[in-house]
Amino acid sequence: MLGVINSAALPALRIAATFFFLIYLAGGAYIFRNRHRFFDRDPSVDNDIPAVRKVRIEVVIIPWLVVTTLILILLINFWRA
Repeated sequence: MLGVINSAALPALRIAATFFFLIYLAGGAYIFRNRHRFFDRDPSVDNDIPAVRKVRIEVVIIPWLVVTTLILILLINFWRA
């Protein structure tokens, strides 16, 4: 895929990908800083036990880590090309 990208557009893609990756990391930091507000006990929910709260965190964290890894690999390939 990187071979068919015009070499003139590659620097712009590098900068844009880095910029959006930093925004993505800032979003992850926001979720981490406000994790108690998002994932703590909710009195309006029946059967809100600690196991359910742990699963809620895992449902968000695991895909976020996978997508972060994939974007980082793509970004490294952009900078190496």
